[in-house]
Amino acid sequence: MSPLHRRHWISLAGGLVMPLARAKAPVPELLMVTAAEEPYALPPKHPLGEGWDVDLAREALMRGGPYRLRVEQVPWRRVLAMLKAGQADFSPGVLQTEERREYLAFSEPFGGTVRHSVYTRRGSGLRIRQLADLKGKRLALMVGAAFPEALQAVMTGPLERVVDLRGQFRMLAAGRVDALVGNELPARWLVRTQADGERVEPQPFPFDSGVPTQMAY
Repeated sequence: MSPLHRRHWISLAGGLVMPLARAKAPVPELLMVTAAEEPYALPPKHPLGEGWDVDLAREALMRGGPYRLRVEQVPWRRVLAMLKAGQADFSPGVLQTEERREYLAFSEPFGGTVRHSVYTRRGSGLRIRQLADLKGKRLALMVGAAFPEALQAVMTGPLERVVDLRGQFRMLAAGRVDALVGNELPARWLVRTQADGERVEPQPFPFDSGVPTQMAY
């Protein structure tokens, strides 16, 4: 963890607190790394702005700064590697695990709990109505993603890891897996905006992990 993380604090609305630097240099810059999909992080010049996570980070830095924010979108595994090496200052939406607590600290919870959706190929006839229905299924997951214990326990079939949620949908649409498990809101967003969305369908079983949203630094 860099000295930046150990020395100082900023606050977010609603009691979210995370230690960050109060450098003496004018308007210091902090680096947020994220693998977040739309709408949490949006492409440059998007009509809806920069995305929810970026807006939240800017609000935090405005309250605790002033600071300049630089955002870098990288694959999820790279997010964790950069945080661990002190090459980035913080990242939104990181699930706490025992392993991650060894090298990361976490903000107070903010927002809602993390919900996961299950998608299958349209016309496959596969129905996922409860956790047990995932047992033995070939699943597309994101590289480096962590899941609550209850969800991990039913992932007993082959697991195919890909870089991002778009890759999960492509793999599912191509028939290489039985289903994918992904964050609910980005999954719904992608289904509406990419071509493969017409070839997949959501299952009537969104899984609420009960795990709060937090930032890691």
